[in-house]
Amino acid sequence: MVEVTGETKYMDLLNEYPLLKTDLVRLNPKFTFLVTQMGKISLWEANLKEVSEKAKMNVDDTVNLFKDLIDSY
Repeated sequence: MVEVTGETKYMDLLNEYPLLKTDLVRLNPKFTFLVTQMGKISLWEANLKEVSEKAKMNVDDTVNLFKDLIDSY
């Protein structure tokens, strides 16, 4: 299991939990950019802090959302 913090790489989480991408968009439309082609390219090396900035969300809220989803799998 990957530790989830602001420094955790988004792609590391996605590789371990492929449903994250669609579940995040379903729970919060701010993450729609994750499923676009440009989002896939621009976030290849992004950490959750960068993902939260792109979604215009607080880092802690983003990390908690990821943790909650991962715990539900």
